[in-house]
Amino acid sequence: MIFSEALNDLGKIVFPPRCPGCSEILYPFTGQIFCCTCNNNIKFIKGGICSICGTPFPDSPAENHLCGECLEKKPYFSYARTVFSYENIILNAIHQFKYKRDMSIGEIMSSFMADFSYPDIDFTDYSLIIPVPLHIKRLRERGFNQSLILARAVGKKRKIPVDFSMLKRHKFTITQTGSNKHERKKNIKGAFEISDKKKIHGKNVILIDDVYTTGATVNECAKTLLKEGAQKISVLTLARVLPN
Repeated sequence: MIFSEALNDLGKIVFPPRCPGCSEILYPFTGQIFCCTCNNNIKFIKGGICSICGTPFPDSPAENHLCGECLEKKPYFSYARTVFSYENIILNAIHQFKYKRDMSIGEIMSSFMADFSYPDIDFTDYSLIIPVPLHIKRLRERGFNQSLILARAVGKKRKIPVDFSMLKRHKFTITQTGSNKHERKKNIKGAFEISDKKKIHGKNVILIDDVYTTGATVNECAKTLLKEGAQKISVLTLARVLPN
């Protein structure tokens, strides 16, 4: 145990940690995650938000209420909550993790997500965590599912089991990048299926994804889970694209 800790400390000296936002070398043993410059530029989601989908209301007091879209048509999930605004430092860090396979950044992002206090989410109400799945073709291209890595960190911290095989993406979809909400909704429709209805019946489920853009993907997942017998679905994401 002592030898292992000493070896780990030596590794931090020889290979010091780097800021996941800009790759600047950080001083080891300080507990620092981002450099001072990046840390000051990170935006957390705070203040008033939509009671359901979590859309921030930057110009309103810190009281939650429904947004126009949720008033018009409620999503299938009960809550969607997130940690960061998806821009600048966090956008770069997630891209390094997701597309450059930087697992050290993935570990840092996972810790943030696991430790965060999400408004309206009582983890004792949930009995299962499910990551948003990738299609097998996309999984082979990327080599891993970033949402599963995040889900495992949250599950370990909150002592909730993670099931990565319950929800399957049987329809291959083109990349959603650059698509508007209508296009995303059409693209993702019917893309998911359940592997075992008995295991999901009556369960309150937390869905985990890396980025909430329009909510089309997680809403389609929630729709599928509820249709097959789940009781309630809430969504947690690492970051969120803010509306213009």
